[in-house]
Amino acid sequence: MAALPYMQLYVADYLADTMHLTTEEHGAYLLLIFNYWQTGKPIPVSRLARITRLSNERWTDVERSLGEFFNERDNEWVHDRIERDLEAVRASQEQRIAAGKASAEARKQAAKPRPRASGNARSTTVEIPLNEKATNIEEKRREDIKQIPPLSPLSEKSTPETPEPKPKRKSRLPEPFNVTGDMRKWAAERAPAVSLTNETEKFVNYWRGNGGTKADWAATWRTWFLKAQEDANRRMSGPTRNGQQPLDMTSTAWAKEPIL
Repeated sequence: MAALPYMQLYVADYLADTMHLTTEEHGAYLLLIFNYWQTGKPIPVSRLARITRLSNERWTDVERSLGEFFNERDNEWVHDRIERDLEAVRASQEQRIAAGKASAEARKQAAKPRPRASGNARSTTVEIPLNEKATNIEEKRREDIKQIPPLSPLSEKSTPETPEPKPKRKSRLPEPFNVTGDMRKWAAERAPAVSLTNETEKFVNYWRGNGGTKADWAATWRTWFLKAQEDANRRMSGPTRNGQQPLDMTSTAWAKEPIL
């Protein structure tokens, strides 16, 4: 995947989630997420110190603090929030590429020359019978054709036409999109560690980028928040720092997951 031109960074949420980091740890963390966004994939553990531009000794101290923002899978550091943002961007790019290909194909078809009917079309040769017998046979054939009764309109259709099923209409987001009281109550009960405003904004961007691929946006919105709550729960139950319990981030935008 080519390097993306920009990434979203919610400054207030970032500072709330990283208030316990030192200046050195801030710099190392930003370098890691910038590299993650540009490459579009998890960071191998062997490249962490090199990306942060720290010596092995300094990286050993910083690693303990930054490890809480990532999940280690298959010897790689995975950032769940960036993964969701990248997925939304990829979906939007694929939609634009498909639309571009369809537009190019339409222009190609329109540019093809259409065959024109010639005004000097060749006429059918009429053969003149050589004798009276041939003329009588031709006249008798024409009379037989005239005596054939026309087909009944019902006989032209062997089977009744089956109406084509109507395509299922896709759900469209309200414009403008506002979070209702019922949605706030549901999110407070089912996803208390998730930022309602920021996560809804990401959901809306994802939905519009995909052109509304689901039939029910409300159900997709709830599924989106349940997934975000699972990510927050996994982070809160992750490794502790210096033997202390992880900070209670339920009052901030994210729980132990930086906002970008």
